[in-house]
Amino acid sequence: MIQPFTPSEIVAARNVPVQAVLEHLGAYVKRDEIYKPLDTARHSVRLQINYQQKDFRLIFTGEKFVNELLPKDDPNRGGGGAIDLVKHITGMGFLPAVKVCLEVVETLGGVRR
Repeated sequence: MIQPFTPSEIVAARNVPVQAVLEHLGAYVKRDEIYKPLDTARHSVRLQINYQQKDFRLIFTGEKFVNELLPKDDPNRGGGGAIDLVKHITGMGFLPAVKVCLEVVETLGGVRR
């Protein structure tokens, strides 16, 4: 079976900067300037995001994120990397999310295949 993406493409897609992905999706993003992380050494930030009339309040620590608007026991409350972010925001599956992230890689000057 032929894989639609190479391992290096998946790594590149996963590592796309959050801001670039959100801009590509056309999401409204506002950084919460009053947010103070419990552990300041981790440099977490909170972003208010609206995508297609859906609201998200995500806390990012590095590439990992958690959606504060979902219940703490929700298994889909968070993730890590750009692919998971696209899946979370758009509701897309893995392969379409990788494709979106690779489109961003191309706009940033990355090479695909």
